[in-house]
Amino acid sequence: MDLLEAAGRALRSPAFKFVLILFLVVVLLIPLALVYALIVERENRAASARREVGQVWGPEQRVLGPFLVVPYTVRIETVQGDKRFEQIQERRAVFTPEVLEVAGRAEAKTLRRSIFEVPVYAARLKLSGRFGAPRIADVAAEVAAVRWRDTTLVLGLTGVSGLKEAATLKVAGATDIPFAPSVGFPGTHLTGIHAKLVGAGASLLPDSDQPLQPFDFAVDLVFNGSVSLTVAPVARDTRVSLTSDWPHPSFSGAFLPDDRRVTATGFTASWKVPHLARSVPEAWGLADGGLERLQPHAFGVTMIDPVDFYSLVNRAAKYGIMFVAMAFMAVFCLELVSRRRVHPVQYLFTGIAMVFFYVLLLSLAEHLGFTRAYLSASIATGAMLGIYVGAALASRVRGLVMLVVFALTYAMLYLILQLEDYALLAGAILGFLTLATVMFVTLRVDWSGSAREAAS
Repeated sequence: MDLLEAAGRALRSPAFKFVLILFLVVVLLIPLALVYALIVERENRAASARREVGQVWGPEQRVLGPFLVVPYTVRIETVQGDKRFEQIQERRAVFTPEVLEVAGRAEAKTLRRSIFEVPVYAARLKLSGRFGAPRIADVAAEVAAVRWRDTTLVLGLTGVSGLKEAATLKVAGATDIPFAPSVGFPGTHLTGIHAKLVGAGASLLPDSDQPLQPFDFAVDLVFNGSVSLTVAPVARDTRVSLTSDWPHPSFSGAFLPDDRRVTATGFTASWKVPHLARSVPEAWGLADGGLERLQPHAFGVTMIDPVDFYSLVNRAAKYGIMFVAMAFMAVFCLELVSRRRVHPVQYLFTGIAMVFFYVLLLSLAEHLGFTRAYLSASIATGAMLGIYVGAALASRVRGLVMLVVFALTYAMLYLILQLEDYALLAGAILGFLTLATVMFVTLRVDWSGSAREAAS
């Protein structure tokens, strides 16, 4: 009998209620995990909308080139038994420009796909520079023949479907040469356009058996793209300048701009990249490394949304379990000084409502933007929970206290989200202060309930 009474006293003690509350906090990790999955699913849906718009308007564009590609042949001797065989193999040499200057402007606007907004642009780029005289000896030592008249100038572009005007190669002292589709040779996944130099005039090819002479070039590109525009530093000396009316650029890639200016009406940026900074030779055999070897060194700009509410909601949800625990501790402390008891199911309903806050925030943010969505969701959730806890404790005063607690909780969460670089520090300090407050407020609590049992 004494054992049963002790067990009953323990089940009615504040200590058992505290442990039960901690268990409920752990249980709420399950719906929080479902909220994370929902956020990821909506974020993936937004990314899918960007891809769909990119397929129609123009994808993320990366300019790679121009390159000179020169076909040549080598003799390969093989021995089988006492017989010697000679085979002619065709190969290609790749040469980069000595100088490349890229100047362009991107006119930006926003398109909608369903409820999602996608930043797109219409760009005009002028590529100009100079190629030196290519030397096959820099690529291969023993060459049977070089087909100089089959030399092509290759320009890689990730989204050729976005091209809006026919492009031509302008060479000093020669007739303009129209570009043809594809890069002009098999064995590569690179998309782009190419121009054969056979029609460039006598200044480039005075004799079909003689190598190319140095020449200046210029190419005008007009194309559509979405989200980002990047350029690869293919030349010995690469200079790039970009301007746009998009006011929220994110400069990304292997190199940041040397000069930039961002205003409410747009941005200007310029880069200067020497060949020593990209760890790629100025000439190589196509079999030794494709044209794509310069892609990791690309740089440019991404047109970002100034408020990525998916990442903000995701970050807010990561603090979910801490704020649920804070709310439970506030309710528990009010319960300790009240004659009414809050049932564990009521704690569970309170926790589920706080978790559902993130679902409400996500759904509203897709239509209202993050700030207005956060204000609406926090007011609705905080007011509802304040009234609910007040009714559970049969006290308007305690209901107002919980309303203030929820208001401070959501206000602190919003401030933490705005801090970005100091979010972890702010969250850690807030958690520490909350824990210290609960510890000292409950310092004189009769956790075993023995004093209450003795009084009764």
